[in-house]
Amino acid sequence: MAGATAADGTLALAAGDLSLRVAPAVGGAIAAFAAGDVPLLRQTPSHALAERRAGLCGSYVMIPYSNRIADAAFEFGGARHRLARNFGENPHCLHGNGWQRAWRVVSATRSEAVLGLDHDPAESAARATEWPFAYRAEQRFSLTPEGLAVTLRLENRDDRPAPAGFGLHPYFDRAGAHLRFEADRVWQSDARVLPTVRTKVPAGWDCRTMRPVDGVGAVDHCFEKWDGTAEIAYPDRRILIRIEADPVFGKVVVFRADERDFFAVEPVSHMVDAVNRMATDDHGLRVLAPGERMEGTVRFGIERVS
Repeated sequence: MAGATAADGTLALAAGDLSLRVAPAVGGAIAAFAAGDVPLLRQTPSHALAERRAGLCGSYVMIPYSNRIADAAFEFGGARHRLARNFGENPHCLHGNGWQRAWRVVSATRSEAVLGLDHDPAESAARATEWPFAYRAEQRFSLTPEGLAVTLRLENRDDRPAPAGFGLHPYFDRAGAHLRFEADRVWQSDARVLPTVRTKVPAGWDCRTMRPVDGVGAVDHCFEKWDGTAEIAYPDRRILIRIEADPVFGKVVVFRADERDFFAVEPVSHMVDAVNRMATDDHGLRVLAPGERMEGTVRFGIERVS
């Protein structure tokens, strides 16, 4: 039943022929999003839920920061903070800690679910090395017959200012996919996948006109001066996905690797490693005062193309 918890721990939502399954215990990730029997995101393997591996799901939240923090360390407020590495042998810390935590169900109806997460570094030394600032986060999934809206809210619950950011990490099937998005600049990266210099978007990554994803060069970079929209078309499935992100998501990270059968289009609020680069203009990272919030919505409109 929609809005109820299934045997695998997911919440099922439905509106028209759209369906959504959310996994509160697995980082609050999206386990499935479909139009009828047509999947709209990368399909989640069954073992991902049992093993609580949000990174294998169709989409997951990045909070209280997105993408990488170099060498899992940063300075802020006159203190040096060292984080626990959270992505295997990767030397950096990735995507915050929200995607690796269980979320509580705040409310659920047939077509909407709200998940919450409270992070308190005072709980334990391990919690403190996940993130040294207390916060409260919320994800709201609102499904209509026309599409899905995911609203993120992040509140500083600490007694001091805290760096803050967020993003969504949806994965899409690469087979037959076409992509369009408009961005004026991109951060080039070094061998450690950390930003070096802003440049114009190279021709191999230029998606201002819809193009096959297989024809886009391998990329794992942050694009800037993004207009907040993207389109993903599957002509063989007769499906068009329109992404519309609120202005707080001022940047978009695009990932495509030759050896992967999926790609990602990630609306984010700040550049990669922003907490270590706050002297950079337009880095996008917020500093929230105690009790202050930031909020934004990403919409996935679904169109059936004849």
